[in-house]
Amino acid sequence: MKRSRGRITPRPAERPLPLPLGAKVRDRFKIIEVVGRGGMSTVYRAIDLVRVRARAADTDIALKVIDVDDGHRQDAIELLHREGRRLLELQHPNIVRVYDSDEDGSLHFLVMELLRGKTLARIMEEREGRALEPALAMRIIRGVGDGLAAAHAQGMIHGDVKPGNVFVTREGHVKLIDFGTAQGTARRDHDPDDDATSLYVDRMRAVTPAYASLEMLAGELPDERDDVFSFAVIAYLILSGAHPFGGRTAEQALKDGLFALRPKALAAARWVVLRDGLALARAERLATVAGFSRRLLRPGLSEYWRALGRGPRRAPAMPVEPGEGKSAAAGPSPPAAS
Repeated sequence: MKRSRGRITPRPAERPLPLPLGAKVRDRFKIIEVVGRGGMSTVYRAIDLVRVRARAADTDIALKVIDVDDGHRQDAIELLHREGRRLLELQHPNIVRVYDSDEDGSLHFLVMELLRGKTLARIMEEREGRALEPALAMRIIRGVGDGLAAAHAQGMIHGDVKPGNVFVTREGHVKLIDFGTAQGTARRDHDPDDDATSLYVDRMRAVTPAYASLEMLAGELPDERDDVFSFAVIAYLILSGAHPFGGRTAEQALKDGLFALRPKALAAARWVVLRDGLALARAERLATVAGFSRRLLRPGLSEYWRALGRGPRRAPAMPVEPGEGKSAAAGPSPPAAS
């Protein structure tokens, strides 16, 4: 059965913290400051007292704590621990590291590497509708592509790729964060956890409509091409400064017959690749993130051939000028929180 999905409504920023500053968790982690808050969690910077006693060079870690007190709390707890288990199995330079998943009384949390920098959402807010510098844009495309490709190779679909879930560190490293709604691909041996995750995502409506594929919004079984679409929306955003459909969802774009226009500074061959990633119909979309990323970074002869107008072209619909419609960032996304 198909189910329509949306996004969990963020809770007010002034809600009480799940932990006061200065508190200790498991008599090991001392809470220092809040580094991010989202609809389901709060992320703290904490000091690992075991590392302090061991005189380690870096004693700071991130503690991601469930911060839901309504009827969705149990679902959020299940998603958090599934995220922890999956990321413990998945280590990659472009994916945030998780060290442990634990609980302390009613408190449920992940112990993670502490990222210092900004989310892509924050970076784009500061750009105020302007595209990123080409070198930075391509570095982000490479990092997101490599991270997603690694997850897909392990049979895992992120399912909520958006600017708030892409982190750029002070050193310039690109990290994917928040795998709480990740699900298995059809190629992977069936995991009952995937069925449970899908139910939790449906109940919590935990996808971001402006970046979700048509199929994700319709509640269809996840596919690698869903991440391709979301990744393509992000790529368009950083290369143009605007959302490809003026902030509208894929569902609205299909209903209104919208299509994105080529960003002015983007080479024609790269636009051929980006346009294929933005295809609203899954069957017309590029099949893999690795292929999309590789071809966008370095188009091949076929892309140059198509750019000359000698390849297949889609029938035109109603264009959306870059910058038209709502803000591309689809609202603020706190760093490293979900």
